Amino acid sequence: MAVVPESRTTGLRVEVRPFGEDDYPRLIEIVNQSFPDYVWSVEEARHEDAIWDHSRYVKQRVVAVVEGRVVGTGVVNHIPDEFHPHKYWLQAAVDPAVRRRGIGGALYARLIEILAARDALAARASVPRETDTETLGFLTRRGFMEVQRGWRSVLDVAAFDFSAFATAGNRVAAQGISLTTLAKERARDGEALQKAYALTMACEQDVPSADPVTETSFDHFLAHAVESPNAVPDAFFIATDGGRYIGMSGMYRPLAEPGVLYQGLTGVLREYRGRGIAMALKLRTVRYALEHGYREIRTWNDARNRPMLRINEAMGFAKQPATIVLERRL
Repeated sequence: MAVVPESRTTGLRVEVRPFGEDDYPRLIEIVNQSFPDYVWSVEEARHEDAIWDHSRYVKQRVVAVVEGRVVGTGVVNHIPDEFHPHKYWLQAAVDPAVRRRGIGGALYARLIEILAARDALAARASVPRETDTETLGFLTRRGFMEVQRGWRSVLDVAAFDFSAFATAGNRVAAQGISLTTLAKERARDGEALQKAYALTMACEQDVPSADPVTETSFDHFLAHAVESPNAVPDAFFIATDGGRYIGMSGMYRPLAEPGVLYQGLTGVLREYRGRGIAMALKLRTVRYALEHGYREIRTWNDARNRPMLRINEAMGFAKQPATIVLERRL
């Protein structure tokens, strides 16, 4: 436990303590108020923490308390798919009703203490919208510098014009390539999950990132892509060539936002690129969303990923203000 002395300007006494089981509802409330573009639920937060592999990766949550009430939350953790033993993700959020009173500073100071005790080399944080000048200023004043930028993009499913892409499916089929789903593959192939995992790891290698991409475990893949409450196996689309998995586009559903689907990884093996496969897979995701009553698909792309950005732009995804990832060397 850490207690920050009363501020000379606010007279506020802030206690920063470890996160507890009873803190989940307040965690969700504060985080959703702070980052409304990415709202989540208690069930999702509990699942994320329950499946965390503490034998390989560090994760530590804290909360800020004023007069017995949780008013802020923070976390530091390793980044599994860009793993470095001394680099961490850092996030802090404060109830909007009590900001600018030193609570964010108290949380940040405690998180940095935790990282210092672990001999951390760097901390990374994000600003979901570049228009959030308050969060951006908070981080830059503390030495964070931009290392990555990308766009969250949104597709209006009902307004999508399939006629503009009428030949896309035939182009892929003419190459002997079939499109299916992970759910169907599991029903016919006992090795489907292992093959989907291998494909995911191969495709992730070429996703632009701030640090080199690292492979995660098969169990990590299962926990996120198959067993998660967000998983949609019949919307995990796979392209096959003679039984070989050569492309994918996975979807997941945020529990707190009915009517919305998130686009996860879309990727094609290098030797199959430039043949319209990614577009055909993405069109299947839109068809699925339309047929199952989803109103919106949301995705995120690194600014350097021009091939995927071109596909999204052609499909009519509307870019939102940029998301910025920043890093501070410790």
